[in-house]
Amino acid sequence: MPEPEQYTELEFNFLEATDAQSILIQVDHGEVVILEAENSHLEVGGQVWLPDELEYEVNSGEKQILIKARVNRTGTRNVPLHLEVHVPKDMLVRIETNSASVFASNYQGNLDVTSVSGNITIDQVTGGLTLQSNRGNIAVGDSSGIISMVGNYGALNAQNVHGETAISTIMGNVMFDGLIQTGDVVRLETDHGTVSVNLSQASALSIQVRSTSGDVTCSVPDINSTTRTCDGKIRSADGTLAIRTVSGAVTMKLLP
Repeated sequence: MPEPEQYTELEFNFLEATDAQSILIQVDHGEVVILEAENSHLEVGGQVWLPDELEYEVNSGEKQILIKARVNRTGTRNVPLHLEVHVPKDMLVRIETNSASVFASNYQGNLDVTSVSGNITIDQVTGGLTLQSNRGNIAVGDSSGIISMVGNYGALNAQNVHGETAISTIMGNVMFDGLIQTGDVVRLETDHGTVSVNLSQASALSIQVRSTSGDVTCSVPDINSTTRTCDGKIRSADGTLAIRTVSGAVTMKLLP
């Protein structure tokens, strides 16, 4: 069968979400975009490349709204599905996907994403973030709250985040850039990947780095360091940074 020449619009859904406690989005492949709605209504729209093969439903239950979109195919010449969901603030959004890329921006609420191989990109989100991708990359920027990033093989990147941040992976590399101050707790762990930290000059924190066999390089003034450890305080030490690796190398420096 020849592929179509253009996308087909999904059926647009406009639901009252006042009584719903959570939203569950299940997508196999494509792209999912989460944005904050302007009111208490949930809006669901998007485009699909092969409409005849799409399984699509939006159901509103007593406590949960379910959005399911399965294209059941990869390898098309275009992204098979674009799903855009506008969510009222302060809701719990759960996303389950195989390989779809997930984007969330300018949203206040809790977000829980579980992916096999899709990339997850978060920008300007405030709330609880629980992000897991086995083989995909995860990037969080300009966000705050309780942030958990878990992976196995992909790169995990946090930039300008505040609150409690925990990043853990087995083979993937971890990158953290930004300011750590009062109330910020950052924990970075990887078994065999590398950890790279670039701290803003105004940071105030205590630092503890441990590696079993990886090289540790801390280019930070007044910090005690060896080839396997790094300990010390910067200014009032109101924030916390803890790093652990097994064989992964650790590099830390202050931004100019």
